[in-house]
Formats: sequence, C-alpha cells, structure tokens
Amino acid sequence: MTKERSELKWLSRVGGEWRWVQQYISRHADASMRGGTDRFARRKVEGYDQVVVDIADFELTTEGLKFVTRLKNALRQHRYRSASNGRKPCTFSLPNTTRASLSRRAKDNRVTETEAITRLIDDTEWAVRKHSEREKTLKTTLTLERMRSELTIEALKAQLEGTMKHLERSTELVVMWEQAMDSEQPPFNGDRVNVKREMEKRLKKVKAVNAIIALNHDLPSRD
Repeated sequence: MTKERSELKWLSRVGGEWRWVQQYISRHADASMRGGTDRFARRKVEGYDQVVVDIADFELTTEGLKFVTRLKNALRQHRYRSASNGRKPCTFSLPNTTRASLSRRAKDNRVTETEAITRLIDDTEWAVRKHSEREKTLKTTLTLERMRSELTIEALKAQLEGTMKHLERSTELVVMWEQAMDSEQPPFNGDRVNVKREMEKRLKKVKAVNAIIALNHDLPSRD
C-alpha cells in the first residue's frame, strides 16, 4: 500500500506529467536504485501518489538523488519541447558559417541559440510589418496627391474655358470693329505700354494653364 507523502513542489498532481515521470523512472532507473522486488512491483502501480513515494525512496541514497536531479532536468526539457508550452521542436541543418555566426550572436547577446533565432525571426517580422505600413502610407499619400492634382487640373480647365470664352468674345469684337472700320486701327489715347503689358499677362496665363493640363496627360493613372 502506498504511504501518504506530501506533494512534490516541482510536479503538479493536475495534468498528466506524473505519467511521463513514472515512464521515465521505469525506463531509466537501474536495478541498484529499484531496491527490493516490493518497490519494483509498486512501480507498476500508476498514480501521482505512487510517483511521490518513488521519488522519496530515491532521495534516500546519493545515486538516487543524482537520478532525481537528472529526472528534473529531463522534465524541464520535456516541458520546453511540449506543444502545450507553445513550442515545437525543429530539426534542421545550417551551413558551418551560419552556425558559427549564430553561436557568436547568441554569445554576444548572452542568450541561447534558440532565443537568438527567435529574436532574428521576430526582428524580421517587425521589419516586414514596418515596411508594409510605410508602403501603405506611401500609397495613401500618392493617392491623395493625385486627387489634389486632379482637382487642381479641373479648376485650371474651368479657368481656361473661361479665358477662352473671353478670348473668343474679344476676337469677335475685334473682327466686328475691323469690318465696321475697314481694318483701320481704333482711336486710342491711352497708354500703349500698359495695353501691351496686360496682353502679355493674359497670354502668359493661358500658356501656363495649357502647359499644366498638357503635363497632366503624361502622369500615370491611378491603376
């Protein structure tokens, strides 16, 4: 019958880890640690309490204490590799230069090689995410710039249309005057320099609008 013992601090009663510990004991405990046949027979009984009794018996000897230490280390490795711990063991080979670089990086940062690989992957994911965010921001900025450009072009087109209508009306009046006055110059007592300046100003405005609209046709489409 199993004696009553306190629970192990490093092994929970909840869950199935005690089964793994019992299997480890069955596979790795040598005959000298098993003692008599009674203890070996008891080890065939499954249960957390039985594991507690077995551990207590092992701790009575120096070799048993060493075995329990190895068992605890093995259990930590088991937990580390367990899928329930959010980890999955991976087996892969690396070029010697890459392996040496990984070891050096881990040593310089005072972390394990696994942690070094994890950091490299995390840093890469962060860089990719930042690049994606910058690309998205750039696309949004370009879209807004195109929209502003299109609005400006529409305004300039409307302005050009108004200017052309004014020019057409002015040309119409000139033609009417020429036909009425037999192509003679109209009487004018004002400042001809101001007239020329105003004419050049209006022509310059029309040319500028035309140039901007022509440039717009060379811009890439939003698609």
